[in-house]
Amino acid sequence: MQLSTRRLTGALALVCSSQFLPAIAVANTCDRITGSGPLSFTLNMNTIFVPRDAPVGSVIGMERQFLRPPNNEGSSIRCSNDGGTRLISNVLTRAGFFPGLLPANTALNAPQSIMNTNIPGVGVTITLGFPFDDSATNAFVPDTGNATVPFSAHHERPMGTTNLNFSRLESWITLVKTGDIPAGPQDLNVSEIFNGTFTGIPGKAFGAGLVGTVVQAHCGTYRVSDDPVRLGSWNMSDFTGPGYTTTPTPFHITLSSCVADGTDKNIANAHIRFEGSGGSVPITPPITGVFSLTPGSAAKGIGIQILRDDGSTPVALDTEVPMGAIGARDTVLAFNARFYQIGPSRDLRPGDAKGTLNFTLTYK
Repeated sequence: MQLSTRRLTGALALVCSSQFLPAIAVANTCDRITGSGPLSFTLNMNTIFVPRDAPVGSVIGMERQFLRPPNNEGSSIRCSNDGGTRLISNVLTRAGFFPGLLPANTALNAPQSIMNTNIPGVGVTITLGFPFDDSATNAFVPDTGNATVPFSAHHERPMGTTNLNFSRLESWITLVKTGDIPAGPQDLNVSEIFNGTFTGIPGKAFGAGLVGTVVQAHCGTYRVSDDPVRLGSWNMSDFTGPGYTTTPTPFHITLSSCVADGTDKNIANAHIRFEGSGGSVPITPPITGVFSLTPGSAAKGIGIQILRDDGSTPVALDTEVPMGAIGARDTVLAFNARFYQIGPSRDLRPGDAKGTLNFTLTYK
């Protein structure tokens, strides 16, 4: 009887051991705590403004905007590991990549890093935070050290008593101008821009969509306060030598119907480019802001100079000159103009003195 007891005790010990082994295997994996389907996240960028004429490669709105939304199902994924198993997560794009490279002057120039969106000319880069950033013992480690979508990550160290609970999507999002953007407000609506997997969960474990509105900041109309700008009548004796200037005459260009962000987060600056027209050209040798009279002018030996609103700083010609941020209301660009003596006094001739400039407005 004692022998049978020992054998029975030994058999019971084996049965208990065999029941414990599967529990250890189950612990080193990921599973859904609640629910039966993938977690879905919505990355809402709200309304973002981009200057209408911003160059390709420009950041739209804020670079690396941080979002941390909960999943739409109210569920979560749990992972645990005692260090004896290599858990794997793969995060893949569903939107495809912007082909080629952006201009070299942009930092966002790595191949296959900018994903397409549903808006022509708008791409996006997304970098995930916890639990994909190696920030804690229960976080996955990106295989390349970078959790920018797409990427793969692994976990093979003891989590200790703090298992991984994944229910919010930490992300840094940057929208990028990749080409011409259609006019008018553009709805950003990508139902699933990327998704991911975890060891232990069959198929897709989670996915993320991207929504918002992209608006190009610009002004729709303009008007010039005085056209032509009248520079007044002057005596020949007033002009004492090359470089002499008359009293500046102020004028302004009012930009109306402006569409712009009401905050200081997405600033669009107006730029103006003055170019000669009707035979007026920048004088040679060049003097900043000075252009010649039209060929039909009777006066000789003088030009006209464009100045900023301070009445002393010349405005460069044939160059985009930044004039400051536009607002959601009218924006006034203030200037001055004056005669500028370019030749010796003996070469001056009286008469009508006319000059013509065209200007181009851009928003960057």
